[in-house]
Amino acid sequence: MKENKQERDRSALRKRALALLLAPGLAFSQSALAAGSNDEIEELRAMILSLQARLESMEQAHAAKPATPAAAAAPAEGNLLPRGLKLYGSLDSGVERVTHVGASGKTLGRIPSTTGSGPSIVGLDFRRNMTDSVAAIGKAEMGIFLDTGSSGQGSRLFGRQLYVGIDTPYGSLTFGRQYSMLFFGLHGADILGPNIYGLGSIDAYIPNARADNAVAWRGKFDKLSLGAHYSFGRDTVNNTVPASGFCAGENATDASACRGWSAMARYDDPKFGVSVAIDKQRGGTDAQAAFFNGSAPIAIASSGDGDRRITTNGYVRLGAAKLGAGWLGRKVEAGATDVRQDTWWVAAEYALTPKWTIDGSVFRVANDDQDRHANLYAVRGLYKFDDQLAAYLTAGYIDNSTNATYGVSGGGAGAAPAAGKSQLGTMAGVRYRF
Repeated sequence: MKENKQERDRSALRKRALALLLAPGLAFSQSALAAGSNDEIEELRAMILSLQARLESMEQAHAAKPATPAAAAAPAEGNLLPRGLKLYGSLDSGVERVTHVGASGKTLGRIPSTTGSGPSIVGLDFRRNMTDSVAAIGKAEMGIFLDTGSSGQGSRLFGRQLYVGIDTPYGSLTFGRQYSMLFFGLHGADILGPNIYGLGSIDAYIPNARADNAVAWRGKFDKLSLGAHYSFGRDTVNNTVPASGFCAGENATDASACRGWSAMARYDDPKFGVSVAIDKQRGGTDAQAAFFNGSAPIAIASSGDGDRRITTNGYVRLGAAKLGAGWLGRKVEAGATDVRQDTWWVAAEYALTPKWTIDGSVFRVANDDQDRHANLYAVRGLYKFDDQLAAYLTAGYIDNSTNATYGVSGGGAGAAPAAGKSQLGTMAGVRYRF
């Protein structure tokens, strides 16, 4: 009872203090002062003096702060970037071991430069709605080598993607350095994707299928996706794709030199999908075509020369499992020299639990014109701690024919085997996405 009375007294004092603070000029009126005893009045005065001191301190601190930009230019709450701009990325690295490297057949241990379960990237994505149906879009994405901290794609700043354009109900139209439609045509059926042991080990263009100076259109209409791109000068930096030289283009003397184009059509249903895509690169001064099998690169120095890739592939989902299969055909035409190469694959993925996934692929590459063939077997186990953090263990084994030197690893130069030698690669790594 005594504690309740003290609390009521304190509440009454707080109410009287508030009434006095709200009075004009914080003056004590005779009626307010007469409402309580002398002890209560003294306590009220002490409270008011304390509040006045705190208000003065807050006003001084506010006056000392620098002026802030206008509210219209301020970023969204909780986001340090301007409205409409998003930061994203993936950091993926680990330790790799590759056997039978080079003529000596030694084992190589390293932190690979380029891929683990996927590339390491940092990017900015922009979207600003102009109307209810039209938006301005843009992307600046850089590849990074976690072993050295340097930029990928020929040391470009934003070598993976850098474009700006508009998005409409009829598709997006963008301008800049952009992916070939071959890249999008392989999604789904190539289950391992950019894994360090995969399709990129056989053909290093696949993880580098992009072009400078490109105009691209992509549209999605319910389950059907379409795309096309045209480049006026496909590669302005030497050896963006290993052993392939460069082809700057945009030449008034030979308008066709170093041009490139691609197209893609795909259909994706929740249970299955099919895709077809084509990529054609014209030759030009300093351009080459490399098959990454130990044969010398082929010069495609004329705009009449070309390097063409076609793929058709598909996948099906069966509960927790996904099965994929595909074919990638390549033809290089360089004057009197024509070289064909065909790659087939089958792939599977199974979600053991929501956190554990295992996937793998078998690839067969045949190049009769250069008498070089190989089989590549790859498997990967991945554990997701959450939507951002994952750890993985992956392995690959390649079996080369007598003359072939296809390497098992897509993790960087210097790991190819001697002709006819098999090779085993293993990697344990961690991936963080944001």
